[in-house]
Amino acid sequence: MPAERKAESACRCDEYAAIGRFPREYRLTDKRQFDAVLSHRTIQLRSGSFRLYATANSESGARLGLIVGKRQLKRAVDRNRVKRVLRETFRTRRSILPPIDIVVQLADRPHSDLVSGEAVSMWPRLVSAIGTPNDEKPA
Repeated sequence: MPAERKAESACRCDEYAAIGRFPREYRLTDKRQFDAVLSHRTIQLRSGSFRLYATANSESGARLGLIVGKRQLKRAVDRNRVKRVLRETFRTRRSILPPIDIVVQLADRPHSDLVSGEAVSMWPRLVSAIGTPNDEKPA
């Protein structure tokens, strides 16, 4: 009987994963993709505790990669919260972004109350930087 319950719950999880709040095609998933963005970046921004690197892609839309290290946030709970906030703000603003690969790196230890605000303010800055040619980046 417990095995049947476990199998049922696994099926429900698979169905939930199929809905896909943040599907695989919205993510940078392997080292090659991260390295490509970090080495060929055309946009580099700093917004609060975050560094943002971006480069154009040939995919159908914007994709996000996250680097949240143990050096800045020791507890996994805190690292997961930062990643969750960044994914959610990206997901809600993805429609206004052109086809671009974005890597967001946590550079400094953020104040827990400001993470959400910093994440929200980062995306308009990226959109304005995309519209600006490389030689005319705002200071």
